[in-house]
Amino acid sequence: MNPSSRDDFTEFGKLLKDKITQYEKSLYYASFLEVLVRDVCISLEIDDLKKITNSLTVLCSEKQKQEKQSKAKKKKKGVVPGGGLKATMKDDLADYGGYDGGYVQDYEDFM
Repeated sequence: MNPSSRDDFTEFGKLLKDKITQYEKSLYYASFLEVLVRDVCISLEIDDLKKITNSLTVLCSEKQKQEKQSKAKKKKKGVVPGGGLKATMKDDLADYGGYDGGYVQDYEDFM
């Protein structure tokens, strides 16, 4: 294939993507892409390279947001320590032999 128009390059890009992403499960895939992109971008002008860099930075930010949201959802589903019960001071004092009112009143009269 020898692309010459915008549509040709779009089609060529789709074919390359399909061919390359077949190997995304490989251990060496990320390092392969790093070297490939660097080698392909060497001949680009600085403005074009900045556009590509910005595009990849936006992609990275979106991925980080998605990862953070998925981790936050997993944390919300966790078990609350102590069985999720919350005891109040009144409940705590009532458990110790019915001194609920007397104990609190002694300290209220102190001042």
